[in-house]
Amino acid sequence: MAKTEVIKFRDFMDGTWKLPDKKKRDLKKVTDALIKAGTMIPLALTTAAHASAAESLTASATQVVAGTTLQVLAHALDPLTQILVAISLPVASVVMIGGCFFFMFGQSDRAWSTIQNAGLGYLLIQLSPLFIKVLEQVGKSI
Repeated sequence: MAKTEVIKFRDFMDGTWKLPDKKKRDLKKVTDALIKAGTMIPLALTTAAHASAAESLTASATQVVAGTTLQVLAHALDPLTQILVAISLPVASVVMIGGCFFFMFGQSDRAWSTIQNAGLGYLLIQLSPLFIKVLEQVGKSI
């Protein structure tokens, strides 16, 4: 049975699978040195004039992180709110139909109560994104 040679994907893509091991090691040393030099040269050429900008960068970075955190927390429950808004109409419809069955069974007080509660619940769920936006604006103004 013939022996199968396994080649790493990275070696296959960069073509080093054809090279002997000694040339691979030399090539790796050269590329590592070039990568290190490429990252160090821009740092070596920068001047100390940017040191004062670091303090303002820290202050603005803090504000950006605080603003981003507030934005993430304010919209963390948006998917859940969207799901509740989407399913509120079918659920309210089923509950109202159930209330209509109470009329058929002669319990009109319970029927009106069920239909009223379903309608009120539907309205409040549909308005919940508005309430969330109002609370967000109140939080931003404080």
